[in-house]
Amino acid sequence: MKLGVVVLNWNGIEVTPRCLDSVLRSACPPDLIVLVDNASTDGSADLVRNRYPQVVLIENEANLGFAEGNNVGIRYLLERGFDLVLLLNNDTVLDAQALCELRRAADAQPAAAYGATIHELAAPGRVWFAGGSLSRLTLEAKHAARLAADRGAPQPTDFITGCCLMFHSRALRSIGLLDEAFFAYYEDVDWCLRAAAAGARLLYVPAAVVHHEVSHSFRRGDGGGAAAARYPWAQSSPLTLYLAYRNRLLLARKHARGRLHFVFLITRRLLKGALHAVLLGLAGRARQAAAVIDGTMAGLRRRVPPVNVARYTHAIASRNAAVSRN
Repeated sequence: MKLGVVVLNWNGIEVTPRCLDSVLRSACPPDLIVLVDNASTDGSADLVRNRYPQVVLIENEANLGFAEGNNVGIRYLLERGFDLVLLLNNDTVLDAQALCELRRAADAQPAAAYGATIHELAAPGRVWFAGGSLSRLTLEAKHAARLAADRGAPQPTDFITGCCLMFHSRALRSIGLLDEAFFAYYEDVDWCLRAAAAGARLLYVPAAVVHHEVSHSFRRGDGGGAAAARYPWAQSSPLTLYLAYRNRLLLARKHARGRLHFVFLITRRLLKGALHAVLLGLAGRARQAAAVIDGTMAGLRRRVPPVNVARYTHAIASRNAAVSRN
């Protein structure tokens, strides 16, 4: 089966080359690598164009977010008849055998999608993802952070993180692509919930190992911290908080099972958001508190508004401008 890898880049000049190098060094390299650039301003697209002529470079005119940015690459591969499409964060590093194990699993056990074991790059040996569960009550995904006793055989899982998510093309055509309305965060949860509703099978492949620099794109230069993707109450960046609260409500709109479930989900989010905003305000993190409120209000609207990335990434923009000047 033909495997294509999609790597999404947004101002990733520090990490994207490392990711591409690890893919190219794979013992079972993909048939094609597609780098989708989300209107970067740090020169990373030019670097890829000049250093990696074997990589297909697609440059978006605007930052389309994680969901639609990846969809651009997915469509490119589907139009060319690829059987397997692997989404890979640009802040990851593949073990040499990772693609071999994912391909082996796809050959042996048909499924809609496959996930890998993901370790934290900054803490070798610490597991960030080893399969996951999805609560149908709260619509929250939980990462398993402990390796299973049987590390060889692929195992059923409720959830696969978009950090390293390999789709079968048949599933993409039947279930659909990532929902662009999410922009970033929870689009993988949404897809897995849609897959479950369609009766599709998801598999976690323990032997495929990836290392991940957690939330590099949204954390960098904006107050994140090493655990930003886990949304600690005082550490996540304003953009991360805005998207998290906005998208949890969007997820409730899409997947609530009846009126009572919807009311429960909305009430739960409102209470958590109010408490979070108060704690952030007391901690002197006014921008983060405002982002929680903005995200909650956006998620409550009948039509979820588009994401204004620049509003929440002033520090990142300033940093990239300084890099360009130098």
